[in-house]
Amino acid sequence: MHRFSKSFFTAILFTAVFSCSSGPASDESLSAQVGQTLSAPRRLLPFVQLNDGRVLAAGGHDGVRTLSSCELFEPSTGLWSVTGPLKVARRNHAAVVLSDGRVLVAGGSPQQLVGMLSSVELYEPSTGEWTLAAPMSTPRVDPAAVVLADGRVLVVGGSDVDRRQLRSAELFDPATGLWTATETPGWGHGGAQTAVVLLDGRALFVSGMQAELYEPSSGRWMKAGSAGGAAGTHRSDHTVTRLMDGRVLVVGGSTSRAAETAELFNPATDSWVLVASPHLPRESHGAVLTEDGAVLVVGGYHFSSGTLAEAERFEPSTGTWGLVKALQVPRRGGGVVQLPGGEVLLVGGFNDAGGTLSSTERYVPGHGCVPATCVAQDGACGVVPDGCGGLLDCGPCDGGAQCAPEGCGAQAVDSSLQPPGPVAR
Repeated sequence: MHRFSKSFFTAILFTAVFSCSSGPASDESLSAQVGQTLSAPRRLLPFVQLNDGRVLAAGGHDGVRTLSSCELFEPSTGLWSVTGPLKVARRNHAAVVLSDGRVLVAGGSPQQLVGMLSSVELYEPSTGEWTLAAPMSTPRVDPAAVVLADGRVLVVGGSDVDRRQLRSAELFDPATGLWTATETPGWGHGGAQTAVVLLDGRALFVSGMQAELYEPSSGRWMKAGSAGGAAGTHRSDHTVTRLMDGRVLVVGGSTSRAAETAELFNPATDSWVLVASPHLPRESHGAVLTEDGAVLVVGGYHFSSGTLAEAERFEPSTGTWGLVKALQVPRRGGGVVQLPGGEVLLVGGFNDAGGTLSSTERYVPGHGCVPATCVAQDGACGVVPDGCGGLLDCGPCDGGAQCAPEGCGAQAVDSSLQPPGPVAR
């Protein structure tokens, strides 16, 4: 028996058939139950948790078109239901929950192949309806956004239609519904889950080559440590997570150095320090703070292994990583949301076998992962998942029976799904 990790094979075995139709979603009854999968595959959107625990998916892209349709996940039932559509279809936008419970979405890309939006919308959870708000002064694709302690929304950076980073920032005041300019940051920033508000009220933006801090009381920017942080690298497609003690964990990214490193920012000293490297290099992953204070990092992508199902957790008290139970479906760029009760919702995104995903998974964080064995999986044959992000080769069926993904019997496994080269037994 030989255990090896090939997430593409895992994707082949687990991927179901996903709907690519997004048109009807906007016309369905607002209370229509969709079920445990999204009504349409979605990526290129932020999934946000409402104050009542529900999760909102607004817009995005289904692999064919940009969406205006929206839907809500109800943790108590595990079902998605359609809610009111956006006024403007958009992808690569920012979304935050305001202090009063409404949701603000800003910017992004429109339905057209090329373009950028300055428009802003507000979602009222009690009615399920969207209203247009005052637009931003600058159209932005994939900006970074945070809600400050005083309730204002700070939107920073993003890119233009030529993918050039924008060096500008503006503030939205929910009390007046108006935008005002604030000081220009020294560097370009952008991307979902790349900024956090610190316990002292400052906002930390970590993207590009230089992290920066914004001081709301003065409206001024300052550098957060040296260029490149402790790892000395540019970061994009990474995650930024505030720990319970106020420090900030940054994981992964699109450069080789970023993908394989993690570092901590200490607001008390405004400095960075490298921590132990994750077990797997990754970008376009998700990260969430668990109820016990650890950081769960899931999925993502790496050029050497494709889309990932592997998951691991960072223990702040020891500064170490441990592999945990893998995802059922490899995914990158999906939603990762902490649900009431400790479960983590994984939804949407993309993988190598299924394309844009509509699947939803409720993941229960654990402290370790014990790979399954072929003996424990009665009737298993061929290449099967081991439950920890790897695969097992359980060999042929007894008595010459055919081997299928469901086990011995039925249709034989396509030889193209077998791992290359000899496999030890």
